[in-house]
Amino acid sequence: MTKRKLTLQHALKEAVVGPTPDLLAFSTSWLSLRDAPRGDGRPVLVLPGFLSGDMPTWPLRQFLSGLGYHCWPWGLGLNLGVSSAYEYDIEALIEHRLKEIWMEASDQKISVIGWSLGGVYARELARKYPHLIRDVITLGSPINGNPAESSITRLYSWVTRMQVHDADYQEKIRQATQPVPDVPVTAFYSPDDNIVPPQCARETPGPLTQNIEVDCTHTGFGFSALVFYLVAHRLAATPGEPIDAESLKRRFRDQRLPFSLGRWLPFSQVQS
Repeated sequence: MTKRKLTLQHALKEAVVGPTPDLLAFSTSWLSLRDAPRGDGRPVLVLPGFLSGDMPTWPLRQFLSGLGYHCWPWGLGLNLGVSSAYEYDIEALIEHRLKEIWMEASDQKISVIGWSLGGVYARELARKYPHLIRDVITLGSPINGNPAESSITRLYSWVTRMQVHDADYQEKIRQATQPVPDVPVTAFYSPDDNIVPPQCARETPGPLTQNIEVDCTHTGFGFSALVFYLVAHRLAATPGEPIDAESLKRRFRDQRLPFSLGRWLPFSQVQS
């Protein structure tokens, strides 16, 4: 894969375009989504990205709830990242949330979906509590290589008051980018992501990992009908066994309506 370098300009493009192309394309994809496999009622925890909360994950949670899963928001307000400067321990709060859901779900293993920074949290939960987690799905998450290659690294440093060259920050990066040994992880990445470069959003190949390429913006992961469709198939499949993503993409495209407003917009494909 060609390494993609992101700058502040890419972050500004993401801010301007946002999920608009994915939202417009969603209206033509309801026939494809109708074909998504039904859920089995198990709990699914959805974690938001940096500077985000539960509202942006609502469409995905509603979709999965409609399939029959018991979806849970993270319920911790705005995601301000991890920092030793904060008076609270966000990682401990997320761990408490996971255990709370596990007990309320009658000890069923939980599927955890993390968007962007939420995917980093999801992998760390799986690393620490593999007996509670069935599988992990990350959506455009900085989980490999050097997450400092993200176009919003300076913003993250400013909000968390942690500099990328600090020893504590570097140690957290080292730990967070290590493979998760005992829980299946599926990583979704996009070449059109202007926040997290695709090489940083891919899992290290292994027996329990799968990488799936999709076409959407970073903020579009939570509004892309194709992502929803593939996530539904991933949740319905046997943990650890790869899904045939390319065949599913073809089926999705064959079943959707032929006209998509998103294809005709000048910013529907943001160039590097």
